[in-house]
Amino acid sequence: MLTPTHLLFAQTTYLTACVVAAHPPTPEEAAVALLGAALPDLDSRASYVGHILRLTSDFLERYFGHRSMTHSLLVQILAGLLAFWLLPFGFALALLSGWVSHSWADMMTKGGVAWFWPARIRCVLPGNPDYRMELAKGGEMGFLVIMILVGVVMMPLAQTGKGTAGLLRGALGDLEMVRRDYDQHKGDFLFSVQVRGKDNRTDRDISGTYAVMGPWREAGLILETPEGPRSLCAGSACNWYSAHAELTRGEPIKTSTVNVTTSLISVAELRERTEALSQTGAVFLLGTAQAEGIKPEPPTLEVTADALTFAYATPAILDKLQGRSLRNVDLTLQVRHAPDASLPEQNPIKPVGAATPELLERWLR
Repeated sequence: MLTPTHLLFAQTTYLTACVVAAHPPTPEEAAVALLGAALPDLDSRASYVGHILRLTSDFLERYFGHRSMTHSLLVQILAGLLAFWLLPFGFALALLSGWVSHSWADMMTKGGVAWFWPARIRCVLPGNPDYRMELAKGGEMGFLVIMILVGVVMMPLAQTGKGTAGLLRGALGDLEMVRRDYDQHKGDFLFSVQVRGKDNRTDRDISGTYAVMGPWREAGLILETPEGPRSLCAGSACNWYSAHAELTRGEPIKTSTVNVTTSLISVAELRERTEALSQTGAVFLLGTAQAEGIKPEPPTLEVTADALTFAYATPAILDKLQGRSLRNVDLTLQVRHAPDASLPEQNPIKPVGAATPELLERWLR
C-alpha cells in the first residue's frame, strides 16, 4: 500500500484503540502512531524510512526480505511489550496501533505479509485474490475513503474518554451503570452527569448537565446545582429522580486528603483549615462529629439527635455553624486539585477550653 494509506489507517486504528481503552487521544500520541506505521517498511530501501536509514534497510531487505520480520506478529508482540514497559500508556498504545495497522493493511494486497515469520507462509485478507487491493488502484482509494469516514466517527467518540463500555452505558442511560463507572474512576478525574428527570418533591423537570460532587448511598450521586447540592437516584428516596443519566469525564485531577480527628475543635478553626486547602483545589468534608441544635442539610449533612454526618459537603456548610464547637470529630477533608499541585502544610489543632454544654450554650446565645 501507499505510505499515505498506511498513515491514515494508523490514525483510524489509534482512535479506535483509544475508544476501546477509554483513553482520550492527544496530538503527540497521534504523531507516534504515524511513526509506528512507518517503521515496518524499514525492510524496504524504496520506502521513506528506508531512505533515511539506508544501512539498516539494506541489511533487513537483503537477509529477511520485504514484508517479513518487521511485519511479523512476533516482532509486534516484542515491540508492544517493550513499549508498554518503557513508555506511558498512550504513547505505547499509539505506537502499537500504527505498527499493527501497517501489517493488516499489507495483508489486503496481493502479495500479503509473512505475519507468522520466521515461517515463510504469507497471510492475506481476504482469501480470494480477486478482492485484494492493488497499489494505487480503485480498491486502495476506496479503502482510503472508508478510513477517513471511520476516523471522523471515531474522533469525537475517543475524545469523550468513556470507552466502549461507557458509551454503551451512556446510550442506555442507566444510573446504576453510571455509578459503577464513576466509582471505578473517581479521584482521578472531574465528572459531570447529563441527566433527564424530575424533582421528586415538585415534579418539575430538572434535565441538564451537573457536576458530580460524590456518591450518594448505594446507587446514587450528589450533584452540584444552582440551588445547592441535590441527590440523584432511580427512585423517590432522593431529591431528584433520574430517567436517563450519562456520565462525562472531565479534566484529570489528583485527590488528596487531610484527616481531622479530635475531641473538640471550633468551627472557626475548621473553616480556616478548609479555606487554606481551597487555595489548592475544591474541598469536601466527609465524616462525623457531634453538636446539638443543628438543622440537617441533606444530602451533604445528615443529623440524628446530636450526631452529624457530612457527605461530600462543601466548606460553605460550616457558615451555618458559626460560633459553635464540634465534639468527637472524625472528619476527612478531601481536596481535588491539579495533578502537579501539593497541599499546604497543616498546623496542629489549636487547643480550646472545655466545651460549654450545648444546652447551656443555647441559653447563653
